[in-house]
Amino acid sequence: MARLILPGDPEFDIALATPPPDWKIQSAKVGYQVDYVMDAEKGIFRTATQEELNDYLFGGEYEELVDLEDEWD
Repeated sequence: MARLILPGDPEFDIALATPPPDWKIQSAKVGYQVDYVMDAEKGIFRTATQEELNDYLFGGEYEELVDLEDEWD
């Protein structure tokens, strides 16, 4: 039986940082590679097109996430 993983559980952050188990199926369904980016506000992965990935990497959202991680350490 599966258990519910809530904030504060040691496995919570690991679960949020893991891409969905069906990522290969989703990629095959649309016919191209599906990219995932960590949402800096929500702290969970979301899908991104190639254009969204470029904007994420070069538009500041990735740097924002890195800065947040530095604060957590």
